Amino acid sequence: MTRKIVFASLALLALAVTPACNKGGGAAAPVISPQAKQEAQEIFSSRCAVCHGAQGAGDGAASAGLTPKPRNFQDKSWQGTVKDDYLVNIIKNGGGAVGKSPAMPPNPDLAEKTEVVNALVAHLRGLAK
Repeated sequence: MTRKIVFASLALLALAVTPACNKGGGAAAPVISPQAKQEAQEIFSSRCAVCHGAQGAGDGAASAGLTPKPRNFQDKSWQGTVKDDYLVNIIKNGGGAVGKSPAMPPNPDLAEKTEVVNALVAHLRGLAK
């Protein structure tokens, strides 16, 4: 009987300390309110889609004159290589902050809007095809 208790305890302990599997670096997916999702969608449409395109394919109206071209968020293989923390950093601080094009502007107004930034990341993740 004692042996079963020890094994059960070890199994529970292993589950408790094992991080959740996601692209965010081990943290559980954040809860995002409908209001934050709405604000993120409005931000994507007004700021991001100009270069990245309405569907995130990197084909926005302003992309024609940009070198390098804006990221194609529909690219599943790229999506699998980046962590959420990287996306948060580039959204808040711009391309130059991560060694990418400085043409990707920072969004300092989002620095304290964690839930909206998380909603933007979720939106980008949802564009993968």
